[in-house]
Amino acid sequence: MTGGLLVTGGSGAIGGALCRIAARRRPVWVGYGAGAARARALAAEIAEAGGRAEPVALPLQDPAALEAALAALPEPPASLALCAWPAPFVAPFGRQGEDLALQAAALAGCHALIATAWRLWWRRAGGGHVLAVLSAASEPPVARHMAAYVAQKAALRALLAAAAAELGPAGLRVSVVAPGFVETPMLGAFDPRLLERARADAGGRFLPPERVAQALVAALDALPPGGTVQDIHLAEEVESDEKQTA
Repeated sequence: MTGGLLVTGGSGAIGGALCRIAARRRPVWVGYGAGAARARALAAEIAEAGGRAEPVALPLQDPAALEAALAALPEPPASLALCAWPAPFVAPFGRQGEDLALQAAALAGCHALIATAWRLWWRRAGGGHVLAVLSAASEPPVARHMAAYVAQKAALRALLAAAAAELGPAGLRVSVVAPGFVETPMLGAFDPRLLERARADAGGRFLPPERVAQALVAALDALPPGGTVQDIHLAEEVESDEKQTA
């Protein structure tokens, strides 16, 4: 069986879609912070459909508790998908300081998770694969009124590039996808009028979470070389996946 996958935000929209699709071919750990009930329900749903999934609490802000949680897993995941992230605080630039600490804590949690996975499993195993959901908002034209979110998503990309450069020669692989608007509960942070205009610009609808998940699964089966960051081009990956399953 293909190596297992640990998903942060596994009970969320994109993370949940990823767990459902990935579990058809590999064991999946549905990582959660506050969404324990949703993670357990999703794991049970996947198991009923014939997949293998287990919920796991990920205390990302407590390094000792995080290491204990990962060490208790019955087998080391070969891949880690970073799908959890706080919703942006949408406000003028001058008020973004209120959100910086929350967004920076999410970045620190990603670092702790990767570093712990490397120390516990991947260094001895000859490597692992980190996938991350970034955001098109961190690239030009930069989205207005969410500077803290944009800054920390860009910082996550830089953190992953640094990890690839340092640990890539020992086997770490990194893949990232940076979608635009995706139909998730995070959209509740935005003014409905802004979303209406954005949907019109996108042809009437945003990406469904399943399309982002399909692109991530395709990357699991097409590993990038160590030492580089693979940018998943969403449209191309999804088109290829749909052709294979049609």
